[in-house]
Amino acid sequence: MQKYFQIALAFILMVSIVFPTQSEAAETQTSLVNLDHLDFLNEEVTIDGKEMLITHIYSEYPNYEWVDDADEGIACVDDVARAAVVYLNHYEQTRDSTSLEKAKKALNFVMYMQTDDGEFYNFIFDDYSINTDGPTSKKSFDWWAARAMWSIGHGYKVFSETDPAYANELKESFLLANNALQKKVNEKYGEYNIVNGYKIPAWIGGFDAMSNALLGLSEFYEAEKNHLVKNSMLKLGKGLSEYQFGSYTKYPFGAHLDWDGSPTLWHAWGSGQSMALAKAGNLLNKEEWVESAQQEADQLFTHILVTGMIKEMAPTPTKDEQIAYGVNMLTQAFTELYHATNEKKYAQYAGIAASWYTGNNDANFQMYDPKTGRGYDGLNGVTGKVNMNSGAESTIEALMSIQSIQQMPEAMETFNVKTKERHTSTIHEAESFTVKNGSPAIETPESAWTGDALFSNKIVKLTNGDTIQKEVNIDKQVLYLIYGALEKAPALGGELKVDLKIDGRKVSSTDVSAANKYLTLVNLNRVNYLTTGKHTITLTAKTAYNETLTLDNVVVQPVKEYALFEDEDGRTIKFTRHLITEKHNLQ
Repeated sequence: MQKYFQIALAFILMVSIVFPTQSEAAETQTSLVNLDHLDFLNEEVTIDGKEMLITHIYSEYPNYEWVDDADEGIACVDDVARAAVVYLNHYEQTRDSTSLEKAKKALNFVMYMQTDDGEFYNFIFDDYSINTDGPTSKKSFDWWAARAMWSIGHGYKVFSETDPAYANELKESFLLANNALQKKVNEKYGEYNIVNGYKIPAWIGGFDAMSNALLGLSEFYEAEKNHLVKNSMLKLGKGLSEYQFGSYTKYPFGAHLDWDGSPTLWHAWGSGQSMALAKAGNLLNKEEWVESAQQEADQLFTHILVTGMIKEMAPTPTKDEQIAYGVNMLTQAFTELYHATNEKKYAQYAGIAASWYTGNNDANFQMYDPKTGRGYDGLNGVTGKVNMNSGAESTIEALMSIQSIQQMPEAMETFNVKTKERHTSTIHEAESFTVKNGSPAIETPESAWTGDALFSNKIVKLTNGDTIQKEVNIDKQVLYLIYGALEKAPALGGELKVDLKIDGRKVSSTDVSAANKYLTLVNLNRVNYLTTGKHTITLTAKTAYNETLTLDNVVVQPVKEYALFEDEDGRTIKFTRHLITEKHNLQ
């Protein structure tokens, strides 16, 4: 018996030496997650006798001291709720009790900002009084309330296992918030609005904001199968999944739109619909939600992996003002799709999306510094300039991205790639075309904002028979699609068309009439084979009664586009998308 015990003890010691403990393994996995700067932004306060944690909103280069907003306040639910999620993630990944305690104090602040009807205020001033009047702080069920639900729902899941008494506090707050959410949603549930011919669920409002609420509902439901919570999930999931249009070749390319006032405007920041739908769909076995998330990821997000990060499509994609808040949404969408589908490619795509933080961006700058834990406030992809400030939002969103991909070895394989070559769309502003016939007018709009979209620059107005053309250089001999960013408009005389010629040969005549005037991106041809070299694109307006056609720009899009990446070991990785076969692969 003694000999058996000695052998067993020796085996145990050998196992303990060869294999790290759970906490050691987790710490190794999260080595890139540095909470130092987030910890610095935090301040522990006592309000109404309760210990809380607040997160100061700004921190500016080069000293990175706290910077507050004189009008809004010193801290807000928007940031503190997300900080709580970071600490909860960190606890789940490392079992660090310090992070759990910080999450609890942050959640105390979030619940303190809740009102008796379940809604939330957002900001506090430097005397810790609540900003009740500010437009970004007033009592409502807006962005900050949705983020509050995310943090409280996640907190309930974690504290249900570690502190049931505190979990009950969180549950009471969460269900009160869910009542407010139900009140907001039920007012118009099942109704639709028609905007520019698109059918839009009327019960959601801010689709991007409500994705945060769906995340919180999913976290809570994972811990407790509450029927009221499931009811809210079903209503939000239905609305979010239905506000999605386009395809691989048709704008807006499978995007979940954000604002109910425009079905042609998409922005990267805060667009968490695919992340939320993949998570909730996986939890409730709603395959159509997961497929909706896949549609956006496959059609739009993979296109962004090829083109590089953008700020928005409106409908022209813009590369200025790229921020972590947008990059994280792409990263998290791919991450949740990997968890929902077990398809390796989504983990790899998450790593490529997150490589923006390691310097794979238009500024070639490392936007997250693991040595300090700072997430920098953004970059301008046109000028290459970097905003070296490091506020709460950017730091938190960067940390969330790193936390998500470090759980996936496949994502870490592509996390440090650098882009070496792109073959993708080119944009040709209408004012750069020359006049071939008629009298087209080049104008500078009084405002770039049309009411539902944005002009990219100057515009060209064409009446019947006006013709413009431009010689473009084609560097790869493949099939191409030609798009026009233009205003669809009523055709009172029965005709509003654009005729497209390539090298003098007519390839299409496209009807661009609509019941209302709105700016969008229109596919002007099916496919056209172009050889390497110079080709002339000619556009002619066909309008009745001298009506006007407004053209913003022309997009030349290869049917097969790709990006070449190089990993940290010098190996080349090619990511290819084919718009007609609807395939994409990494090799």
